[in-house]
Amino acid sequence: AEKLTVQIQAHPPAPTLYHQLLLSCKVSGDPGPQEFLWDKEGSHKPLQRGPSSVLHFHSFNESHLGTYTCTVTGSRGTAVATYNLWIDDLVQKVFVFPQETKTSHVLVRAQPGQPLQNLTLCLRSYTDLTRPHSLFSYATKAQANEVLLFKPKPSAYQFHIGGKSVTFTIPPGRAESEHVCASWESATGIVRFWLDGRAWPRKGLQKGYRVGAEAAIVLGQEQDSFGGGFDAQQSFVGEISSVYMWDLELSGSGVKAAMEDTPYETPIFGWRNFPYQAVGEVYLKP
Repeated sequence: AEKLTVQIQAHPPAPTLYHQLLLSCKVSGDPGPQEFLWDKEGSHKPLQRGPSSVLHFHSFNESHLGTYTCTVTGSRGTAVATYNLWIDDLVQKVFVFPQETKTSHVLVRAQPGQPLQNLTLCLRSYTDLTRPHSLFSYATKAQANEVLLFKPKPSAYQFHIGGKSVTFTIPPGRAESEHVCASWESATGIVRFWLDGRAWPRKGLQKGYRVGAEAAIVLGQEQDSFGGGFDAQQSFVGEISSVYMWDLELSGSGVKAAMEDTPYETPIFGWRNFPYQAVGEVYLKP
């Protein structure tokens, strides 16, 4: 008879903070009834015992990090599997875009589950560019500039929703990193903008609009087509970090928490465990 074996699999394979996570105890070699015992290293009592092979985290967070053990008992004996649950904490790291290019970018491997009627975007950047450049580009097949954070010159930021934009003028010549947040609500069209935690006067944009959910999300380039159409003269050169996106409007206190990389609202994706793919010459550095 085939030997009873077991392994633990995570769903999704790359866990994201504040989102659902499942650890599944996969058995082979025993077709009969099984009992599953889940333990965590350092815990004084079992986490779960019974016929369910799945350990469910409704909102995965730092308190869940550690080593987990699944012990399965079946008609052909007992088998044990372990799993180290961890995240790559990016808080002290930045994406470095070292030179102008029409190809290099960071692809964000996450999407909202449904169209957005509210959103907030936050990130930190550091550059000495004086030409126009893109920081964050969210494109759908229907609209290349569905959500875009663009800097046309050192003294301004443009925030786009559905192909239309508003501009916020900032003090020039700062020569330091800048933390920005922009929020939008469909019901009123109101856009809010914060620079280093300071709120700018509110403006209006695309009242009643819905941001599409099936998106290509890119850092460091502007998309003129879905997932592409990059222009080197709009590429970013410098450092980007602390990238977050929410499906809600953040308050002023929420913005300050994002500045400290300690958000208390659940993001669509966030910097402590950022689902990304670096394409071309982009480096993640301390």
